[in-house]
Amino acid sequence: MKIKLSLCLALLSAFTVSAHDVDPSQFEGQPYEVVKSQLLANGWQTIPKLQGELSFSEAYPEITCGSGSMAICSVGFQKQQHSIAFVVQSIDEQIIVLEEY
Repeated sequence: MKIKLSLCLALLSAFTVSAHDVDPSQFEGQPYEVVKSQLLANGWQTIPKLQGELSFSEAYPEITCGSGSMAICSVGFQKQQHSIAFVVQSIDEQIIVLEEY
């Protein structure tokens, strides 16, 4: 019985690691286009904006921004039951991933 339980736990942990196959910190400071391409290639999907949210631009409707002086822009991705979100900023006409949200 102990062997079966150990085997089940090992298989479950292997599945969990493969389902959430990214470390969000690896994307900090990278151009958004690179991050988006890598995530989409690994089976992640962008999370569509909610009604009433403001898109960053027509080119990036998945990036939404708040309003006001302390507002941030963010984007989310989902794969199966896992999700990650990033704060992004336009720097020198390029969108950069700042950190996980």
